[in-house]
This record gives sequence, structure tokens and C-alpha cells, in this order.
Amino acid sequence: MGKSDEDLLPADIKKEVKQKVNFVRRQPKKGDEVEIHYTASAGGVLLDTSCRGEPIKFTMGSGNVMEAWDRIVSTMRKGEISRFTVPEMYLTGGPSQFLAKLPDDGQEVDYDIELVSVVGIRDVFGDNSVIERIHDDGEEYGISPKTGDELQINYEFSLKSTGQVLDTKQGMDFRMAKHADNGVYCSKAIQKTMETFKLKSCGTLICRWHHAERSQAADEALNIPPKEELVIKIQLLEIYEFEDCGKKAFWEEGLVLKKAIKPQRCRLCPGFNGTWCKVKIFSATAGQEELLSEEQLIETTVGEGELCDAMEAACGAMRKGEVALVTVKDLTLLSPGLPELKVPAEGPVVFKLEMLDFGSPGPEEGPSENLLLLNLAKKVKEKGSEHFKAGRFRLAQERYSRVIQLLPRYKKPLGSTTNTEVFTEWVEKKTAEELKRSSRLNLAACALKLNLHYAAARHADEVLKEEPKNIKALYRRAQGALGTNDFDVAVKDCKRILELEPDNKDAGLLLRKVKQTEKEQDKAQREQFGATLGRKLL
Repeated sequence: MGKSDEDLLPADIKKEVKQKVNFVRRQPKKGDEVEIHYTASAGGVLLDTSCRGEPIKFTMGSGNVMEAWDRIVSTMRKGEISRFTVPEMYLTGGPSQFLAKLPDDGQEVDYDIELVSVVGIRDVFGDNSVIERIHDDGEEYGISPKTGDELQINYEFSLKSTGQVLDTKQGMDFRMAKHADNGVYCSKAIQKTMETFKLKSCGTLICRWHHAERSQAADEALNIPPKEELVIKIQLLEIYEFEDCGKKAFWEEGLVLKKAIKPQRCRLCPGFNGTWCKVKIFSATAGQEELLSEEQLIETTVGEGELCDAMEAACGAMRKGEVALVTVKDLTLLSPGLPELKVPAEGPVVFKLEMLDFGSPGPEEGPSENLLLLNLAKKVKEKGSEHFKAGRFRLAQERYSRVIQLLPRYKKPLGSTTNTEVFTEWVEKKTAEELKRSSRLNLAACALKLNLHYAAARHADEVLKEEPKNIKALYRRAQGALGTNDFDVAVKDCKRILELEPDNKDAGLLLRKVKQTEKEQDKAQREQFGATLGRKLL
């Protein structure tokens, strides 16, 4: 934040703002280039003005204007008009053309100043090898790019001595990474200066010739004279936003990744609770192969399963008006469901789509009334069971996870500093606990179908903490333990089931399978290590 006017101005210089800017801009600092219009008057008599000609241009803190101007302009923002009442003691210094018309009888002078433009100046690396000139600060409250971000920029590269433009790129992608091959000259200098840019910022870099390192993708035909100073004009158009849509749907990381190439600055998105939406799919590609014959416009309800699993996850996380590239690594997520396409043998598949419109999604935390909340949780669980029966285990997994999210045991009410129990009535509490228990058991079943054995054991564990004798939880934890080769846990759980239900055939069959698998694995390990040991002895 800039300093207040009281901090920057001496107490005997008075300021009255006549035209305030509607948004906050940074105040000019030492070294910045500014342009102003001024009118000087004393006792209501006009002394001098620049308003009939070009603005006055000077560098802040350089001593080439009177001391008063440096002081008063440092309190202003671009576009502001203010009146300053300045005592005689500050009306010194600078060119005589500004001093000649001032009164010589010690009167105070009123200056009406308009700050026309500000060009911020910065030594990017601190060694005068790259000087940054900011012509437009861009969005005041926006974020700045950081290492790892991908950007869209305008770029123009020219020689300072002749003005010859050697390269220009409009709307190019630029990656903020140390070893990124961005295909442009002065990539390191651009990356460093971008760390302070905001969206729509534009500026110019004056670089020494040794910053013109050539990346592999740059034009090798360009011939830069030795010791030549280089001019790079850049504008930050967009900061691409990345989101793991699969993770938002309670799936594993990296299955469905969204890169917003036209982000929208809002939080509202359809979610998975049955919100209507209209989405346009421009393309679907696997490498160089286009999988869609034409663009598709789809109106659907997110969470119902009409879309393929990957598109359900992507659409549930998109903002209205957002355009995104969605990368799908797990090709089993592409069918069944829209868009219908021939699934390639290898991936990933990249979709380009736009969220045109959607309805009003309900609150993320669900209804505030307990009865309505429990009814919603029941419906969500039923939808999960529909997906499970249809073999849509990913969608079922999302629904069951949503049930648990909707029914926390404790919640912090708005304005409170302490957590309170959500369900205080015995019947409501019992219903909520049963919904969560059955959802966790179903999550374990989904995980087993997806060969996520660690996750299956973890979900079963959550049930067994509350109900150590739950047969389904013991059985599914044993299945998960078998999948992770944790034979001791699997055997223990199977035996515990047979203690509780001696006639449980499934547990007996699973116990035999665990013991057989353990024997086969022991035999394979003995053969492997025995052969290895024999080779070492030879």
C-alpha cells in the first residue's frame, strides 16, 4: 500500500482533491516518469498554465523540477486532479521557465495539478542490465504470476538503435519455469519482470545484448549485432488457471486436469448436485488425431450421468463463460456418456470446451434445516447407488463422498468461535450416522471395483472405529488388505468374521484365497532370491 498524503506532504502544504480516481493506483515513486498539467495562481490571479499545450514531463526525484512538484505529485494517482497550496519555501529548483512567473513577495501559490500519466521505472536484476518501464499497471487487485504458472502474453522484440522489429507474437503462451523453452528472446528477463505484473499490465524492457539468449524454438535466422540494446514490449493478457477436477470429485489426483484458457473471476460453478448446464465442446484430441467430427452443444444436468465421467467432473468445476482445456489421463472415464467418441488406444485425450450457462446451484454446505439436510443426503446416496448399479463407480464414489461431506458431526455457526453439534435430536443423529456409515461401506465397495485397495481398507477402517463388529466393514477391509499384500490383517479380519458368524461362506472362501495367495507369493520370492543368491555365490 502507498503512504498516506499526510506522510508524504509537509504539514504546511495543503491538499484538496478535486477529481478522485474511482480505483486505487500506486503513487509515483522516485525514478518514475510522469506527465502533468498544471495551473498556478496566487490570490485568485492566474500566474501560469500548461493546459494550452503539451503536458509537462519529468522524472520523479531527479531534481529537474522544483521541490514542491516532486512532493505533491508523489501523493497523487493517475487521473487525479488536486489543488495544492504551497508556501514560498518549497518553490525553488528546476527550470527558470516555471519560476519566472511566480510572485516575489512571499505569497503562497495554488497549484491545480492533473496527473496525466505515470511510467514506472525498475531495475529488474539490480545491475542496470534490464530496465523495466511500466506503461499500464493493469488490474489493481489482480494476482501476479508465480513460478510454474502459464500465461498468455503479447510480445514484440526490436533493436533500440534502429527500431527494427525482429519478432512479434500476439496471444502466445508463456511458461514461468526456469528451463521452459518459450521460443522467444530474453525469456529469463521477461519471466523476472512478469513476477510483478498484474492482468492487463503492459510495459517495455530495455535489455543489454547478453540477455538475448536464444531458445531452441526461436528463429535462428535473427542476427543481433554485438553490444546492441534490445527492446521488449510485453503485455500480460491472461494467467491460465489449473484445477484438478477429479480431486474435486473426491477421486485420485491427476485423472482429470482443467486448464482455464479464458478464466472467469468467480467461485460459482454447477457442482454435482443436479444443476442444469449448457456446455459447448469444440474438440477432443489424442495427439494429432481429432476424435470429434464437429462441435457439440450439450444441455444436461451435472451429476445425472448423461455425460461421460470425465466431462461430469470437468463441467461440475467450470465457471460461466469459462473456456478450458481438459486433459483426461484415464481413458476409462470417456465412456459411457456424452460426447460419444471412439476411445483411442493411448491417451491422454484433451477436450476444449466452454461453459455457456448453468442454473443456480444450492449452497455447498446444503440446507440449513436439519430435516432438509438429511433428506438431501438420502437423495444423494440413492443417486450414488444408481450409478453403482450401472457400473459408474467413479460417479458413485463422488456421491457417497458428498453424503459424508454434507453430514459433519460438528459445525461452527456463523459469527461463533466454537463448534457445536449439528444434530442434537437422537433420531436425527442416528439417521445421520447411519447414512455416513453406509456411504463409507459403499465407498469401500467402489474402491475395490476400481482396484484402489488402500482406499478400500481406509474407508472400512472409519466404520470399524465406531462399529468393531461390522461384518461388511471387516470383509471389505480384508479384501483391501489382500490387494495390498497385507496378509496378516486380511487373515485376522477373516477369522474375526468367522468368530462372529461361523457360517459366513464368503469369509471362509476369502480366508482360503488369502492363504493361497500368501503361499504363492512366498514361493515366488524364494525362487527369486534363491536364484539371486546362487548367482552371487558363483
